Amino acid sequence: MSGLIETWRGEALAWEADELGHMNMRYYFDRVLEARARFAHHLGLPPIYKTTSLSTLVPTNQHIKYIKELRPGHGMAVSTGVVNLGETDITLVHVITGVDDVASATITETLSHIAVRTGIQFSWSKRTKAQAERLMIDVPEIAKPRNIDPYEISDEDSDLATMQKADEFGLQAIGRGVFRPSECDVFGHVLPTAIVGRISNSVQHLKTAWPDLDFASDDGMSGVLLEACARHKRRPKAGDLYEIRSGLRSASTHVRELCHWVLDPVSGKCWSSFVGVGCRFNLKTRRLVTIDETTLALLNKGVVKGLKP
Repeated sequence: MSGLIETWRGEALAWEADELGHMNMRYYFDRVLEARARFAHHLGLPPIYKTTSLSTLVPTNQHIKYIKELRPGHGMAVSTGVVNLGETDITLVHVITGVDDVASATITETLSHIAVRTGIQFSWSKRTKAQAERLMIDVPEIAKPRNIDPYEISDEDSDLATMQKADEFGLQAIGRGVFRPSECDVFGHVLPTAIVGRISNSVQHLKTAWPDLDFASDDGMSGVLLEACARHKRRPKAGDLYEIRSGLRSASTHVRELCHWVLDPVSGKCWSSFVGVGCRFNLKTRRLVTIDETTLALLNKGVVKGLKP
């Protein structure tokens, strides 16, 4: 794709596949982490993920859009470009291709440029600004949001997600646990990949979103994610607790939109929030399946009005 630089190449591995038989969403984010580190070199930045680094790039907003399945053994490549440069942040687009170099997914992410020691954002060097301008591209049509507004939340709404609000909304607890050292970066903070993975491990517990599915059944039907947006608000460390509180935001005969708050049960504040658009999926035909009006009515009974990420 014009203007993009290849930043990663390899393949989808068998242990990265989930019960659907294709690569789980967390590993798309995992590939992009490596692509980001290589692209930082093209921006003239020092190594951003070494223990000796004085500065790094931290994701604050990540939008993923799935286009075509990647299954174990499929070759993969990631190509990256700059779509926006702010005073202390940058927005990159990553196009992930699979078989025959056909696009499998895109991830567009906004990253903060921070000092490792203080966590404070700071401005780009003249060199990086010049390099970013040289590598600037328009957002590829294939990467543009389909069902989600990645910037839905305003600054005034940024602290909406709390344990207190989760209780007020009656959001179901679908996951609880503690972050482990193996889930952290070299600076000791939990990787966004790990947070997304925790959501993936728990989402089937949200019964209001999947009343028509039995994930343990052999009937060949399951749920699949089509598009999602993660907003990373605070940076947990190993040993920090988390609780995922979730609800259904909307539903139609084709898709259903879920919202997850990954909360700190100690402080009551939000680590990250996540909105995902999913649907029924036929594991035999590998096609999406629409639902009837009766099932839609059942879904609509579980919609939580006013729920925001």
